[in-house]
Amino acid sequence: MTEPTVRPRWAALWRSAPLRLFRTPGWLALVLVAVTLLVASFVAPPLFAATARSTALGEGLGAAAGAPYGRDSGDLRVTWDAVLPPDAEALVVRRLQALTGYGAPAITATGIGQSRTRKGVVAAAGRTEPSVLWTHDGAIEALGGDEDDPGIWLAADVARRLGLEVGDRVQIGLQQTFLPDAPQLSPTVLAGTYETAPGSSLPTALRGMPDAERWYLPVDPDDPSHGSPLAIGNRRTIDRLLLRTGEAPFYVADLRLHDGITPDDATTTVRQVQQLADDAFASTPLASALSQGLPLGGAELAVATGLPDIVFEADATADSARDQVRPYAVAGQVLAAALLVAGWVLLGRSRRREQLLASGLGLRPAEVAALAALEVLIACVVAAPLGIALACLGVLTAGPPTDAGLAVASDDVVRAVLAAGAALLLVAATTALAAMGTDRMDRLSRLGRGRRAVPWTAALLAATVVVAAAVLTIEVGDRSGSALTMVFPVLVAASVAVLISRGVAWLRGRRLGRTKAGSARWLATRRTGQVMREVTALTAVVGIALGLFAYALTVHRGIEEGVADKTAALAGASTSIEVAEDFRGKKMRGLVTPPADGTSIVWRRSVAILPDFGDEPLMSIEPTSFEGVADWGRSGELDAGRDLLPRLERTVKGGNPRVLPVILAGTTDSEVGDQGTLDFNSEFQISFEVVGVVSAFPGSETETGNSTVVASSRRLFRLVLKTVNPKLEGASSKDAGAFESWVWSDGSSAQLRRDLRAAGVANDGDVVTSAEEAISNGLIASTWAAGYVLALGVVMLVLALAGALVLALRLADRDTVSDVLLSRMGWSSRELARSRSWEVAYAVATAVLAALVAGAVLVLGPTIIDAAATIPPLTRPRPGVADLVVLLVVLVVTVLLAWLLGTRRASRRNPAEVLRGGG
Repeated sequence: MTEPTVRPRWAALWRSAPLRLFRTPGWLALVLVAVTLLVASFVAPPLFAATARSTALGEGLGAAAGAPYGRDSGDLRVTWDAVLPPDAEALVVRRLQALTGYGAPAITATGIGQSRTRKGVVAAAGRTEPSVLWTHDGAIEALGGDEDDPGIWLAADVARRLGLEVGDRVQIGLQQTFLPDAPQLSPTVLAGTYETAPGSSLPTALRGMPDAERWYLPVDPDDPSHGSPLAIGNRRTIDRLLLRTGEAPFYVADLRLHDGITPDDATTTVRQVQQLADDAFASTPLASALSQGLPLGGAELAVATGLPDIVFEADATADSARDQVRPYAVAGQVLAAALLVAGWVLLGRSRRREQLLASGLGLRPAEVAALAALEVLIACVVAAPLGIALACLGVLTAGPPTDAGLAVASDDVVRAVLAAGAALLLVAATTALAAMGTDRMDRLSRLGRGRRAVPWTAALLAATVVVAAAVLTIEVGDRSGSALTMVFPVLVAASVAVLISRGVAWLRGRRLGRTKAGSARWLATRRTGQVMREVTALTAVVGIALGLFAYALTVHRGIEEGVADKTAALAGASTSIEVAEDFRGKKMRGLVTPPADGTSIVWRRSVAILPDFGDEPLMSIEPTSFEGVADWGRSGELDAGRDLLPRLERTVKGGNPRVLPVILAGTTDSEVGDQGTLDFNSEFQISFEVVGVVSAFPGSETETGNSTVVASSRRLFRLVLKTVNPKLEGASSKDAGAFESWVWSDGSSAQLRRDLRAAGVANDGDVVTSAEEAISNGLIASTWAAGYVLALGVVMLVLALAGALVLALRLADRDTVSDVLLSRMGWSSRELARSRSWEVAYAVATAVLAALVAGAVLVLGPTIIDAAATIPPLTRPRPGVADLVVLLVVLVVTVLLAWLLGTRRASRRNPAEVLRGGG
């Protein structure tokens, strides 16, 4: 009997456990990656939702930038209709200054008493000229005057026609236009004159001031498209004259929204604005202050802003994005957990002898689990901040494109810590179950009892068939929100990978003698044959991961291009604005000639396609300018409509000029060459012939209907009834059955307004932008969900690389003894590493083949990615050459890593230790 020379340290296993994983860097890296991915998968979804909300808010505010104050703008306009005492107005201003998201108010005061019977005038020496009292904060100083000087400033041409000089007496007020009553005028002095900016009633000195294009200016009642000349004074003068002249006072406070406002601040601001509007009509100090307004004995306060709608749409978009990514987020969490469990199970298989020894020494499964928890404790601690960083990186690179950056809140840190803790518990539970299973299998083997094998392949194929049938029973628009969104592709990828892996393994087993004996490739074939089942299983895992990665690439491309197509079908162009009268009564040339470069005129109304009932949208276009301005999407689905544009100008086959060639976009039973009748409100009919049928066309989804009729304006307006023909003199948008006129532009909203202003066209109509359409219809959320899919695809790629690493590690661990013996027989470490590279190359090449086949099956199968299937065209996964290139790069990189790993491990082995330890 021998005695140990050194007494064993107390609790040696517990002391060494925290550093045990560091002795195997490969397994340490795998565990660290798995825990990091798990933490990131739990932290990323809330960060994604918060970023989606802020980005949607920024997109909505950006689309509304430059729009007039009101429901189309995020800025605020507050108005009241009486002169308030200084204390009362100060209270109103304080309430406005207290609004969280807005800057200081800029106040405009003017008179709005003009009408068809009364007009604002200035008078001197028995002559009158139109002018309306007006002032704005800072206007007098910008004109070069002193805010304390009395009197008014008149346009230089008005003063010249009245024969006035600075300092002369002048009267201002309202004059009756149809009655002989004496005008109600009030005396003042001429404080100065100003030059008027071209095309505006504003002084040239004020035109360059911030936001001047959106100031409130009184309009000429005889011609509302032009402003009235302004009589500008300081606030004290304007208040006094408004009360004396009988003008109807009108005060406007404009507040601009802060740049980069956060969603929480925007929500708070909306609540404050609503409270302001409510307090104006309740028993509050604000209502009391407004009641002091003169001359009507009280002022009525009104607020106008589109911020509530923008915030609501941003919240709805964030909710939509959250709902769309939820299946992918859950899939990412499950896959990260699966990677951690699989890696730990395989590590445990490498330590099976140690487990048997521990059981023999009396360690219970619970104690083994506690040792495992200690072993991964440091990795979990390190993975928590790494997971947060990875989540932030993923959201910034693949999530919504935000300029505000990310703000990691305390909840995100807590979530990361809990996820790391869950990973630790998951490892402990896995170890405990594995220990219990190992002990049981060891007892069964001693008793001579066999173990039953579960038919996993048959079960997998059956589950795939069942889920595929379930997918087909779900409406296309509901599939993306179902859990089947990720279950179906995972099962398909798994089934294909298992079948191909087993098929290739069977084929390789029949071709063992085809390679040259003694080569590294021959050795790889011979050695893999000894562990074929395990290699096949790991190959299937890598194949599943690569297949889902390839599918994620096609899904990302398909969603982005599909959203672009749907946005084009909804909006038609980057920007469009409704114009009422400017193109009517100008003969055919006026109907089709664009007002500026990069624009096109589109006429719209509804028609019935006989004999069917119900109205369908009709678009009348000028094909040449329309082609360059319209949005044709990205996938090429709408290109068929572009190719058909020249046919709209041609005469139909029969040569009848009374038959209108049309394109039908949408759901229709008509085919090319079919003829029919367009009915215009039962007033008249036009015969048509179908020259093209497409699923979608730019702007075809702007209005509801089964199919949109697209025709040429030149051909159409030669056939319509005179009473609704906009080219004829006297045509009006208010006529019954009149066509609506829209100007489409490929520029921004502000640019379109400038172009129309320069062309003398009204620019105050309804504006539609592609960004707004994408937001309000939830399409922008789909593009962000596509980014999350891409991030999940990267996780799949990491899983594939990790699977290949596990394969290389397991092969190296299984063949430790044989490597030593082969090195004694003359094999160099490089040859052994090259042999290991061939083994990994066979497996990964098989996995790439499985990925390509699985991707093809998923692309050709029923689509599950269209969250807005009611808007054509249908979104489908779209493969590209880049996908194949990426998979081949993964193959090359994986083989190189396996070669480097094999070389390093083969060169660092101590033959004596390996042989003494039995491998």
